[in-house]
Amino acid sequence: MAPNSDTENHGDESRRGFLKLAGGVAGASTVGGLAGCLGGGGDGDEGDDDQTDQTEADGDQDTQTDDGGDSVSELSYWGVGTTNPEDWSGFEDETGISVNYSAAAWSPGETVTKLVQGTASENFHLAGNDTTLTGVLAEQDVIHPTNLQDLPNWEHVYDEVKNSGPTEIDGEQHSLSSVQNGDSVAYLTDEVGDPGSIDSYGILFDEEFKGKTSLEAGWATAFHKVALYLQHNNMADIENIEDPTEDDIDAVVDFLLEQKNDGQFRTFWSGWQTAVNLLSKKEVVAMDTWEPVVFALRDEGMNAEYLEPKEGYSLWAIGPWLTNKGAENRDAAEDLVNWMMGGWYNAQITTIRGYLSSSELGIDYAEDSEDFDAEFIEQRHEEVRSRFSDDVSVFGNRYPETFSYMNSQWNRLTS
Repeated sequence: MAPNSDTENHGDESRRGFLKLAGGVAGASTVGGLAGCLGGGGDGDEGDDDQTDQTEADGDQDTQTDDGGDSVSELSYWGVGTTNPEDWSGFEDETGISVNYSAAAWSPGETVTKLVQGTASENFHLAGNDTTLTGVLAEQDVIHPTNLQDLPNWEHVYDEVKNSGPTEIDGEQHSLSSVQNGDSVAYLTDEVGDPGSIDSYGILFDEEFKGKTSLEAGWATAFHKVALYLQHNNMADIENIEDPTEDDIDAVVDFLLEQKNDGQFRTFWSGWQTAVNLLSKKEVVAMDTWEPVVFALRDEGMNAEYLEPKEGYSLWAIGPWLTNKGAENRDAAEDLVNWMMGGWYNAQITTIRGYLSSSELGIDYAEDSEDFDAEFIEQRHEEVRSRFSDDVSVFGNRYPETFSYMNSQWNRLTS
Protein backbone atom coordinates (compact mmCIF):
# COMPACT_ATOMS: atom_id res chain seq x y z
CA MET A 1 0.00 0.00 0.00
CA ALA A 2 1.12 3.56 -0.62
CA PRO A 3 2.35 5.20 2.59
CA ASN A 4 -0.44 7.74 2.79
CA SER A 5 -3.28 5.67 1.40
CA ASP A 6 -4.80 5.18 4.86
CA THR A 7 -6.29 8.64 4.48
CA GLU A 8 -7.06 8.56 0.79
CA ASN A 9 -10.60 7.73 -0.36
CA HIS A 10 -11.76 7.58 3.25
CA GLY A 11 -14.60 9.98 3.94
CA ASP A 12 -14.62 12.23 7.00
CA GLU A 13 -17.82 10.66 8.31
CA SER A 14 -16.37 7.15 8.17
CA ARG A 15 -13.13 8.32 9.73
CA ARG A 16 -14.93 10.00 12.61
CA GLY A 17 -16.89 6.84 13.19
CA PHE A 18 -13.68 4.85 13.19
CA LEU A 19 -11.94 7.16 15.62
CA LYS A 20 -14.97 7.32 17.89
CA LEU A 21 -14.40 3.76 18.99
CA ALA A 22 -10.70 3.47 18.30
CA GLY A 23 -10.16 3.25 22.04
CA GLY A 24 -12.11 0.01 22.00
CA VAL A 25 -9.05 -1.98 21.05
CA ALA A 26 -6.84 0.34 22.99
CA GLY A 27 -7.68 -1.17 26.31
CA ALA A 28 -5.05 -3.36 27.89
CA SER A 29 -2.00 -2.33 29.83
CA THR A 30 -0.74 -5.74 30.90
CA VAL A 31 -1.94 -9.16 29.92
CA GLY A 32 -1.38 -12.47 31.58
CA GLY A 33 -1.86 -16.19 31.56
CA LEU A 34 -4.00 -18.79 33.25
CA ALA A 35 -1.82 -19.11 36.32
CA GLY A 36 -1.97 -15.40 36.95
CA CYS A 37 -5.61 -14.79 36.19
CA LEU A 38 -6.71 -17.54 38.54
CA GLY A 39 -4.66 -15.94 41.24
CA GLY A 40 -5.26 -12.30 40.46
CA GLY A 41 -3.38 -11.75 37.23
CA GLY A 42 -1.57 -8.79 35.85
CA ASP A 43 -4.22 -7.39 33.55
CA GLY A 44 -5.21 -3.81 33.26
CA ASP A 45 -7.66 -1.79 31.19
CA GLU A 46 -6.94 1.79 30.26
CA GLY A 47 -9.57 2.07 27.54
CA ASP A 48 -12.50 4.42 27.24
CA ASP A 49 -15.82 4.06 29.01
CA ASP A 50 -17.21 1.93 26.19
CA GLN A 51 -14.74 -0.72 27.24
CA THR A 52 -16.03 -1.13 30.79
CA ASP A 53 -16.56 -4.81 31.34
CA GLN A 54 -20.28 -5.51 31.63
CA THR A 55 -20.25 -9.19 32.57
CA GLU A 56 -22.23 -8.75 35.74
CA ALA A 57 -24.30 -5.84 34.46
CA ASP A 58 -25.73 -7.53 31.40
CA GLY A 59 -25.10 -11.24 31.67
CA ASP A 60 -28.12 -11.89 33.87
CA GLN A 61 -30.53 -10.01 31.60
CA ASP A 62 -30.81 -12.99 29.26
CA THR A 63 -34.46 -14.02 29.26
CA GLN A 64 -34.91 -16.37 26.33
CA THR A 65 -35.71 -20.05 26.72
CA ASP A 66 -32.79 -22.39 25.93
CA ASP A 67 -33.90 -25.38 23.91
CA GLY A 68 -31.40 -25.85 21.11
CA GLY A 69 -32.13 -22.48 19.56
CA ASP A 70 -35.67 -22.95 18.27
CA SER A 71 -37.21 -20.44 20.69
CA VAL A 72 -34.26 -18.12 21.22
CA SER A 73 -35.37 -14.52 20.78
CA GLU A 74 -32.14 -12.90 21.98
CA LEU A 75 -28.46 -13.81 21.83
CA SER A 76 -26.03 -12.40 24.38
CA TYR A 77 -22.53 -11.53 23.18
CA TRP A 78 -19.74 -10.46 25.53
CA GLY A 79 -16.87 -9.19 23.41
CA VAL A 80 -14.12 -6.65 22.93
CA GLY A 81 -15.43 -3.41 21.46
CA THR A 82 -13.31 -3.97 18.36
CA THR A 83 -15.89 -6.53 17.20
CA ASN A 84 -18.93 -4.36 17.96
CA PRO A 85 -20.43 -2.89 14.75
CA GLU A 86 -22.56 -0.48 16.84
CA ASP A 87 -25.70 -1.74 15.11
CA TRP A 88 -26.92 -5.34 15.30
CA SER A 89 -30.34 -4.67 13.80
CA GLY A 90 -29.43 -6.27 10.48
CA PHE A 91 -29.09 -9.64 12.19
CA GLU A 92 -32.44 -9.21 13.90
CA ASP A 93 -34.06 -8.25 10.60
CA GLU A 94 -32.71 -11.42 8.99
CA THR A 95 -33.40 -13.86 11.83
CA GLY A 96 -35.87 -12.30 14.24
CA ILE A 97 -33.24 -12.67 16.98
CA SER A 98 -31.88 -9.60 18.73
CA VAL A 99 -28.32 -9.25 20.04
CA ASN A 100 -27.61 -8.11 23.59
CA TYR A 101 -24.02 -6.91 23.34
CA SER A 102 -21.91 -6.40 26.47
CA ALA A 103 -18.49 -4.76 26.26
CA ALA A 104 -15.48 -6.75 27.43
CA ALA A 105 -12.10 -5.27 28.24
CA TRP A 106 -9.17 -6.50 26.16
CA SER A 107 -7.86 -8.18 29.27
CA PRO A 108 -7.05 -11.84 28.65
CA GLY A 109 -6.53 -12.74 32.31
CA GLU A 110 -9.86 -11.27 33.28
CA THR A 111 -11.51 -13.03 30.35
CA VAL A 112 -10.24 -16.44 31.42
CA THR A 113 -11.14 -15.79 35.04
CA LYS A 114 -14.74 -14.97 34.18
CA LEU A 115 -15.12 -17.84 31.75
CA VAL A 116 -13.34 -20.51 33.81
CA GLN A 117 -13.98 -19.50 37.41
CA GLY A 118 -16.97 -17.24 36.89
CA THR A 119 -20.30 -17.66 35.14
CA ALA A 120 -19.63 -15.93 31.82
CA SER A 121 -19.82 -19.20 29.86
CA GLU A 122 -23.29 -19.80 31.29
CA ASN A 123 -24.46 -16.17 31.00
CA PHE A 124 -23.48 -15.44 27.41
CA HIS A 125 -23.99 -17.33 24.16
CA LEU A 126 -20.79 -15.96 22.63
CA ALA A 127 -17.62 -14.36 23.93
CA GLY A 128 -14.92 -12.55 21.98
CA ASN A 129 -11.37 -11.75 23.03
CA ASP A 130 -7.78 -12.42 21.96
CA THR A 131 -7.68 -15.62 19.92
CA THR A 132 -4.45 -16.84 21.51
CA LEU A 133 -6.66 -17.77 24.49
CA THR A 134 -8.57 -20.31 22.39
CA GLY A 135 -6.51 -23.35 23.35
CA VAL A 136 -6.58 -22.64 27.08
CA LEU A 137 -10.32 -21.99 27.12
CA ALA A 138 -11.07 -25.07 25.03
CA GLU A 139 -9.03 -27.20 27.42
CA GLN A 140 -11.16 -25.87 30.26
CA ASP A 141 -14.36 -26.80 28.35
CA VAL A 142 -15.81 -23.30 28.57
CA ILE A 143 -15.81 -22.72 24.80
CA HIS A 144 -16.82 -25.13 22.05
CA PRO A 145 -16.01 -25.55 18.34
CA THR A 146 -18.04 -23.59 15.82
CA ASN A 147 -19.12 -25.70 12.84
CA LEU A 148 -17.54 -23.22 10.46
CA GLN A 149 -17.49 -25.55 7.46
CA ASP A 150 -21.29 -25.79 7.64
CA LEU A 151 -21.87 -22.03 7.60
CA PRO A 152 -22.73 -20.51 4.19
CA ASN A 153 -20.37 -17.55 4.44
CA TRP A 154 -17.31 -19.60 5.42
CA GLU A 155 -16.40 -20.17 1.76
CA HIS A 156 -15.89 -16.40 1.39
CA VAL A 157 -13.54 -16.11 4.37
CA TYR A 158 -9.94 -15.17 3.62
CA ASP A 159 -7.33 -17.92 3.68
CA GLU A 160 -5.40 -15.98 6.32
CA VAL A 161 -8.40 -16.40 8.62
CA LYS A 162 -9.15 -19.98 7.60
CA ASN A 163 -5.57 -20.93 8.43
CA SER A 164 -5.16 -18.85 11.57
CA GLY A 165 -2.81 -20.60 13.98
CA PRO A 166 -4.23 -19.46 17.34
CA THR A 167 -7.72 -20.80 16.53
CA GLU A 168 -6.53 -24.14 15.16
CA ILE A 169 -7.00 -27.17 17.42
CA ASP A 170 -6.18 -30.70 16.26
CA GLY A 171 -5.84 -29.50 12.68
CA GLU A 172 -9.26 -27.85 12.55
CA GLN A 173 -10.37 -24.25 12.90
CA HIS A 174 -12.09 -24.08 16.27
CA SER A 175 -13.65 -20.63 15.91
CA LEU A 176 -13.81 -17.52 13.76
CA SER A 177 -11.30 -14.67 13.90
CA SER A 178 -13.65 -11.81 13.08
CA VAL A 179 -11.25 -8.85 13.37
CA GLN A 180 -7.45 -8.78 13.07
CA ASN A 181 -4.42 -6.60 12.46
CA GLY A 182 -0.64 -6.46 12.68
CA ASP A 183 0.78 -3.86 15.07
CA SER A 184 4.04 -1.93 14.79
CA VAL A 185 5.14 1.68 15.45
CA ALA A 186 3.58 5.07 14.81
CA TYR A 187 6.05 7.80 13.89
CA LEU A 188 6.12 11.43 12.76
CA THR A 189 7.71 11.74 9.34
CA ASP A 190 8.65 15.40 9.80
CA GLU A 191 10.74 14.44 12.81
CA VAL A 192 11.94 10.91 11.99
CA GLY A 193 12.23 10.73 8.22
CA ASP A 194 10.62 9.70 4.97
CA PRO A 195 8.71 6.38 5.05
CA GLY A 196 10.92 5.06 2.28
CA SER A 197 13.92 5.18 4.60
CA ILE A 198 12.26 3.87 7.78
CA ASP A 199 11.75 0.11 7.94
CA SER A 200 12.87 -1.09 11.37
CA TYR A 201 11.89 -1.10 15.02
CA GLY A 202 15.35 0.35 15.44
CA ILE A 203 13.82 3.84 15.29
CA LEU A 204 12.64 3.24 18.86
CA PHE A 205 16.25 2.81 19.97
CA ASP A 206 18.01 5.31 17.70
CA GLU A 207 20.21 7.71 19.70
CA GLU A 208 19.07 10.52 17.42
CA PHE A 209 15.65 10.30 19.06
CA LYS A 210 16.88 9.77 22.60
CA GLY A 211 14.24 10.77 25.13
CA LYS A 212 11.57 11.01 22.43
CA THR A 213 10.47 7.40 21.91
CA SER A 214 7.99 5.36 23.90
CA LEU A 215 6.79 1.81 24.54
CA GLU A 216 3.42 0.70 25.84
CA ALA A 217 3.33 0.07 29.58
CA GLY A 218 1.99 -3.43 28.98
CA TRP A 219 3.87 -6.22 27.28
CA ALA A 220 1.03 -7.55 25.09
CA THR A 221 2.50 -6.45 21.79
CA ALA A 222 5.55 -4.43 22.87
CA PHE A 223 7.45 -7.53 23.98
CA HIS A 224 7.01 -9.33 20.68
CA LYS A 225 8.06 -6.32 18.61
CA VAL A 226 11.29 -5.94 20.55
CA ALA A 227 11.93 -9.70 20.41
CA LEU A 228 11.48 -9.59 16.64
CA TYR A 229 13.93 -6.70 16.43
CA LEU A 230 16.59 -8.43 18.51
CA GLN A 231 16.24 -11.77 16.74
CA HIS A 232 16.17 -10.39 13.20
CA ASN A 233 19.23 -8.23 13.78
CA ASN A 234 21.19 -10.98 15.58
CA MET A 235 21.35 -8.92 18.75
CA ALA A 236 20.10 -11.68 21.06
CA ASP A 237 19.47 -15.41 21.01
CA ILE A 238 15.66 -15.64 21.11
CA GLU A 239 14.41 -19.23 21.20
CA ASN A 240 10.67 -18.64 20.85
CA ILE A 241 9.08 -15.25 20.23
CA GLU A 242 5.49 -16.49 20.29
CA ASP A 243 5.82 -18.52 23.51
CA PRO A 244 8.91 -17.03 25.15
CA THR A 245 11.08 -18.88 27.62
CA GLU A 246 12.40 -17.18 30.74
CA ASP A 247 15.72 -16.70 28.94
CA ASP A 248 13.89 -15.03 26.04
CA ILE A 249 12.15 -12.70 28.46
CA ASP A 250 15.44 -11.88 30.16
CA ALA A 251 17.06 -11.04 26.82
CA VAL A 252 14.32 -8.59 25.87
CA VAL A 253 13.89 -6.99 29.28
CA ASP A 254 17.63 -6.64 29.89
CA PHE A 255 17.98 -4.88 26.53
CA LEU A 256 15.10 -2.55 27.34
CA LEU A 257 16.42 -1.83 30.84
CA GLU A 258 19.70 -0.74 29.31
CA GLN A 259 17.82 1.55 26.92
CA LYS A 260 15.66 2.91 29.72
CA ASN A 261 18.61 3.61 32.01
CA ASP A 262 20.33 5.41 29.15
CA GLY A 263 17.35 7.76 28.83
CA GLN A 264 16.06 6.47 25.49
CA PHE A 265 12.37 6.44 26.41
CA ARG A 266 10.21 9.45 27.18
CA THR A 267 7.76 7.24 29.05
CA PHE A 268 5.93 3.94 29.11
CA TRP A 269 2.48 5.00 28.03
CA SER A 270 -0.98 3.58 28.67
CA GLY A 271 -4.37 4.71 27.39
CA TRP A 272 -5.58 5.82 24.00
CA GLN A 273 -5.62 9.56 24.65
CA THR A 274 -2.18 9.51 26.24
CA ALA A 275 -0.74 7.85 23.15
CA VAL A 276 -2.32 10.40 20.81
CA ASN A 277 -1.32 13.36 22.98
CA LEU A 278 2.33 12.36 23.31
CA LEU A 279 2.70 12.24 19.54
CA SER A 280 0.50 15.23 18.71
CA LYS A 281 2.52 17.41 21.10
CA LYS A 282 5.74 15.93 19.66
CA GLU A 283 6.91 14.88 23.10
CA VAL A 284 7.38 11.53 21.39
CA VAL A 285 8.28 11.06 17.72
CA ALA A 286 8.17 7.25 17.49
CA MET A 287 5.91 5.01 19.56
CA ASP A 288 5.06 1.34 19.88
CA THR A 289 1.28 1.66 19.58
CA TRP A 290 -1.94 0.77 17.78
CA GLU A 291 -2.56 1.77 14.17
CA PRO A 292 -5.67 3.89 14.93
CA VAL A 293 -3.32 6.39 16.58
CA VAL A 294 -1.97 7.19 13.11
CA PHE A 295 -5.47 7.86 11.80
CA ALA A 296 -6.14 10.20 14.73
CA LEU A 297 -2.94 12.14 14.12
CA ARG A 298 -3.68 12.49 10.42
CA ASP A 299 -7.09 13.87 11.28
CA GLU A 300 -5.24 16.54 13.25
CA GLY A 301 -3.29 17.40 10.11
CA MET A 302 -0.06 15.73 11.20
CA ASN A 303 2.22 13.73 8.94
CA ALA A 304 2.18 10.36 10.67
CA GLU A 305 2.95 6.90 9.35
CA TYR A 306 2.70 3.33 10.58
CA LEU A 307 5.94 1.41 10.33
CA GLU A 308 6.29 -1.41 7.82
CA PRO A 309 8.95 -3.29 9.80
CA LYS A 310 11.37 -5.61 8.07
CA GLU A 311 11.40 -7.60 11.32
CA GLY A 312 7.66 -8.32 11.11
CA TYR A 313 4.43 -7.23 12.79
CA SER A 314 2.96 -8.26 16.11
CA LEU A 315 -0.25 -9.98 15.01
CA TRP A 316 -3.53 -10.24 16.90
CA ALA A 317 -7.11 -11.34 16.28
CA ILE A 318 -10.43 -11.38 18.14
CA GLY A 319 -13.09 -14.16 18.33
CA PRO A 320 -16.07 -14.91 18.81
CA TRP A 321 -16.24 -18.25 20.63
CA LEU A 322 -19.29 -20.38 21.40
CA THR A 323 -19.66 -20.69 25.17
CA ASN A 324 -21.47 -23.43 27.10
CA LYS A 325 -24.68 -21.49 26.67
CA GLY A 326 -23.96 -20.93 22.99
CA ALA A 327 -23.38 -24.65 22.43
CA GLU A 328 -26.81 -25.33 23.94
CA ASN A 329 -28.28 -22.87 21.44
CA ARG A 330 -25.94 -23.76 18.61
CA ASP A 331 -28.20 -23.00 15.64
CA ALA A 332 -28.91 -19.44 16.73
CA ALA A 333 -25.37 -18.77 17.93
CA GLU A 334 -23.87 -20.03 14.67
CA ASP A 335 -26.33 -17.89 12.72
CA LEU A 336 -24.73 -14.89 14.40
CA VAL A 337 -21.22 -16.12 13.59
CA ASN A 338 -22.29 -16.56 9.97
CA TRP A 339 -23.69 -13.01 9.94
CA MET A 340 -20.34 -11.77 11.28
CA MET A 341 -18.75 -13.26 8.16
CA GLY A 342 -21.29 -11.47 5.97
CA GLY A 343 -21.27 -8.36 3.82
CA TRP A 344 -22.61 -5.55 5.98
CA TYR A 345 -20.73 -6.56 9.13
CA ASN A 346 -17.41 -6.86 7.30
CA ALA A 347 -17.83 -3.53 5.51
CA GLN A 348 -18.86 -1.82 8.73
CA ILE A 349 -16.03 -3.20 10.87
CA THR A 350 -13.31 -2.14 8.43
CA THR A 351 -14.91 1.28 8.00
CA ILE A 352 -15.20 2.14 11.69
CA ARG A 353 -12.04 0.35 12.85
CA GLY A 354 -9.70 0.29 9.86
CA TYR A 355 -8.90 -3.33 10.62
CA LEU A 356 -9.20 -6.52 8.58
CA SER A 357 -12.54 -8.26 8.92
CA SER A 358 -12.87 -11.91 7.98
CA SER A 359 -14.20 -12.09 4.43
CA GLU A 360 -14.32 -10.62 0.95
CA LEU A 361 -18.07 -10.12 1.29
CA GLY A 362 -17.46 -6.73 2.90
CA ILE A 363 -15.93 -5.45 -0.32
CA ASP A 364 -18.76 -6.91 -2.40
CA TYR A 365 -21.34 -5.30 -0.14
CA ALA A 366 -19.60 -1.92 -0.23
CA GLU A 367 -19.47 -1.92 -4.03
CA ASP A 368 -23.26 -2.08 -4.11
CA SER A 369 -23.83 0.40 -1.29
CA GLU A 370 -23.64 4.17 -1.05
CA ASP A 371 -22.90 3.88 2.67
CA PHE A 372 -19.38 2.49 2.30
CA ASP A 373 -16.16 3.22 0.43
CA ALA A 374 -15.34 -0.05 -1.33
CA GLU A 375 -11.92 1.18 -2.44
CA PHE A 376 -10.91 2.00 1.13
CA ILE A 377 -12.14 -1.37 2.42
CA GLU A 378 -10.36 -3.30 -0.31
CA GLN A 379 -7.13 -1.36 0.22
CA ARG A 380 -7.19 -1.99 3.97
CA HIS A 381 -7.95 -5.68 3.49
CA GLU A 382 -5.10 -6.12 1.04
CA GLU A 383 -2.60 -4.36 3.27
CA VAL A 384 -3.47 -6.16 6.49
CA ARG A 385 -3.73 -9.56 4.77
CA SER A 386 -0.15 -9.14 3.60
CA ARG A 387 0.97 -8.83 7.21
CA PHE A 388 -0.43 -12.29 7.94
CA SER A 389 1.47 -13.94 5.10
CA ASP A 390 4.90 -12.31 5.19
CA ASP A 391 6.71 -15.19 6.95
CA VAL A 392 8.21 -12.90 9.59
CA SER A 393 5.27 -11.51 11.59
CA VAL A 394 4.17 -13.46 14.66
CA PHE A 395 1.11 -14.13 16.80
CA GLY A 396 2.52 -13.55 20.27
CA ASN A 397 0.78 -15.67 22.88
CA ARG A 398 -0.94 -13.44 25.43
CA TYR A 399 -1.09 -16.51 27.64
CA PRO A 400 2.42 -17.98 27.67
CA GLU A 401 3.37 -20.59 30.24
CA THR A 402 5.87 -18.03 31.49
CA PHE A 403 3.10 -15.54 32.24
CA SER A 404 4.02 -14.93 35.89
CA TYR A 405 7.68 -14.46 35.04
CA MET A 406 6.79 -12.18 32.14
CA ASN A 407 4.66 -9.97 34.36
CA SER A 408 7.28 -9.75 37.09
CA GLN A 409 10.06 -8.87 34.66
CA TRP A 410 7.97 -6.37 32.71
CA ASN A 411 6.92 -4.71 35.95
CA ARG A 412 10.60 -4.45 36.84
CA LEU A 413 11.14 -2.65 33.55
CA THR A 414 8.26 -0.21 33.76
CA SER A 415 8.33 0.58 37.49
